[in-house]
Amino acid sequence: MGQLSQASLDYLRSLKPESHPDGRAMLAEGIELGKTVKTGQGGFIRSQSKYKNHAQMKRDLTRQGKIYWNILLGLATLDEQVEAEKQLYEFSQRTGLQIHCIQAIPSGLVALPPAWREKAPATTSFGMYTDEDYERQQSACPIDVSFNDYHLSTPNGLANTILAIEHGSPTVGEFCQFNWGFYGYNDNVEQMCNMVRALGVVASKRDDYIEVKTYLDDGYAGYFIDCASYIGYAMLEHYICTTLCGARFVIGFGGLLSENDTRCAVAMALDKVLSTDDQPVLRYLNGSTNLQWDHDIHANYGVSVPEMLFEILVEKKYRMGLGINPVSITEKIKVPTLQELEDIFAAGKRAEEKADEWLPYFNFQPLEQMRDKMAEEGQKMFHNCLEGFRQAGIDVEDPVELLLVLISMNPIRFEQLFHPSTYGADNTDVKPFYTTVLGRQTMQMKQEILDDLDKKQLRGSLSGKTVVVGSGDAHTYGLILVEGVLQEMGAQTVNAGVDMDAVDMLDLADEVGTQLIGISCHNGQALDYGRQILELAKERGKEYWIFMGGKLNAILPGHSEPTEIGDKLLEMGIHAENDIALTVEQLSRLP
Repeated sequence: MGQLSQASLDYLRSLKPESHPDGRAMLAEGIELGKTVKTGQGGFIRSQSKYKNHAQMKRDLTRQGKIYWNILLGLATLDEQVEAEKQLYEFSQRTGLQIHCIQAIPSGLVALPPAWREKAPATTSFGMYTDEDYERQQSACPIDVSFNDYHLSTPNGLANTILAIEHGSPTVGEFCQFNWGFYGYNDNVEQMCNMVRALGVVASKRDDYIEVKTYLDDGYAGYFIDCASYIGYAMLEHYICTTLCGARFVIGFGGLLSENDTRCAVAMALDKVLSTDDQPVLRYLNGSTNLQWDHDIHANYGVSVPEMLFEILVEKKYRMGLGINPVSITEKIKVPTLQELEDIFAAGKRAEEKADEWLPYFNFQPLEQMRDKMAEEGQKMFHNCLEGFRQAGIDVEDPVELLLVLISMNPIRFEQLFHPSTYGADNTDVKPFYTTVLGRQTMQMKQEILDDLDKKQLRGSLSGKTVVVGSGDAHTYGLILVEGVLQEMGAQTVNAGVDMDAVDMLDLADEVGTQLIGISCHNGQALDYGRQILELAKERGKEYWIFMGGKLNAILPGHSEPTEIGDKLLEMGIHAENDIALTVEQLSRLP
C-alpha cells in the first residue's frame, strides 16, 4: 500500500468529526428498535402463496433465466399515483407482460421531518407521510411497491424506514442519498446517527430478506470519470451496510452510463466482487438518458430497445439477478406520463421475447475482460480508501464516523485520492481504465460552447467578474459545465456545490462580494426556488444578477404534469434563457 501525501492526510484529518455518538451503539439501538417493527407484505406477495418474500420471487426468475422488471413511478398527487398503479396492473394483465415491482418516487419533502416541510420548495411529485399513504400504494394492486427515495439516509429516514418495512417494501433506500442536501436541515450528526439506526432496523429483518438499496449514479459515483471507480465506491457502501451493520445490500445504477459494454461490465464486476449465494447484489440497471434526443423523441426507441436487449442477453448468460428499469423516451425533457412508461416497458418486454434467438451469436469475451479489469482496479480503490482513512486516524469500524467523513468529503476528491492511478502520487490527474460517458460528454459540450464563444471573440470578456455558481439539487454535471465555461471566459468562480438553499447562495455571494449568481435546477423546484431567492434578496435590500438553467419546469396549480416555466422566471427578473453562451454575452456587457 502507498502512503498518502501530507497534504492529502491533512485534508482527510480535517474531515474527521470532533465528536459524535458511537456508531456501534447507534446500530445496536436500531437493531433493538427493529425487533418491535412488524414486517409487512407487498401487493404481489399478499396475492399468492408460492413465495414468502419478494427476494425469493426475484431469485426464482433468475434461476429460470427470466428478466426482473422494475418501473419508477412518481405522479403529482397520491390519488394519481394509486390510480396509475392500478392501471399498470390492468395493462400487465391485458398484455401478459408482467411488472415485478413499482418503485415509488415521492416528493423530496418526504425526506424532511414535519417541522421542516412547510418552508421547503415544492417538487414535482406526491407526498406520503402517514401509514395510510403507504398502505394505499401497497394495497392498490397485486404488484409489490418499494419505497426507496428519501427514506433510509435522509433527515426523516428512521421514521420512513419503519413505515416502508411495515408496509411491505422489499427494499429500503437510497443509501447513496446520505450526502444530499435537504432544505433547511443541517444537523449531519443527527442525520447520520439516524441513518445507522435505520440500517440496524433493516439488519434486524435479515431473515425476512428486507434489503438496503442504493442507486450509485445519484451519489458519489455520479461524480466519477472512471467506471472502475463505481466498483471501488460500491464496495465501500457495501462494507458500511453489510460488514459493519449486518444488513443486506443491493445496487441499482446506470442512468449516467450509456455505452452498452461499460454498463454491463460494471454490473458483471459488481456481481463478481460483492454477490454471494445468499445475497445477490444487483437490483436493476437503469435506462440511460444522455443519448436521448430532445426532439423527434420517437427516435429514442432506436437507442433504448437495443440497450435493453444487450442487458437481457448478458443476464441470460450469467444469471446474476440483474433487473431492468426501462426509461421513457421522454425522460430527457419531462417527467413521463403513464402511457409513456407502459410503452417503453412493453418495448423492452417484447425484446426479451427475441433474446434467446440472439444469444448463440453473442461474444461475451470482451465483456469478461472488462469485468475482470474493473473488479481488479475497483478492489484496489476500496482497499486504498480504507487504508487512507486509517492513515488519517479515521475509525473505519464506526459507521457513523465513516458516514460523517463521507458527507463532508468532496466526491471528486475521493476519486482523485483513492483511484489506483493517483493513490499516493503527487498529481490528481485520474487516468481512467474505462471512462464514464457523461463526464466525457460534458467536456465535449463545454468545448463546443467555447468554440462558439471564441468565434464571437468573447474569450476573456468576464475578466474581473466573480460569479457564485451552485446547484439547487443533487445534480452536478450542469454545474461543472457552467463553471468551466465561465472560467474559460475569464471569470473567477466560487463553486457553492450541490443541494444549495437559496439563502446560502445569497450568503455566499455577500461573503465574496459579488451580485452575480448562477443556479442549476433539475428536480422541478425551479419556480419555487426562484421566488424564494428573489424574496430573500428583497428582504436584504440588495440587487443580484441571477441566472438559472437546467430543467426549468414545475407542476402548476391544476396540472398533473410538469410545465416549462422559464418564461415565468424571466418575467420575475431571473435570467432563465437556459443558454450558457447567451449568459456569457449578457455578463460581458455588465459594468
